[in-house]
Amino acid sequence: MANTQKLVIFSLVVILAALMFNTNILVSGGEHEKKIKYTYCAKTLCTDSYLPHMCFFDCTTKGFQTGTCIVPSPNTPLRCCCGTL
Repeated sequence: MANTQKLVIFSLVVILAALMFNTNILVSGGEHEKKIKYTYCAKTLCTDSYLPHMCFFDCTTKGFQTGTCIVPSPNTPLRCCCGTL
């Protein structure tokens, strides 16, 4: 009986320690996007057949760090724009 009690207490201490020292930090998406500097926008328009992950692949192939579909200026369609973080 004493061994079972010690095992249960030990398990609870381990679980409590794991919960207390959880260091996952979440970053808000809005703050992260402010740091991206889009320096090149392709003529390619983003459509249902050309999606943001395709734009990202094209941009990284061209040597940029990131890329996504954005509106580069008011009253313009979504374009594939590439940039650096």
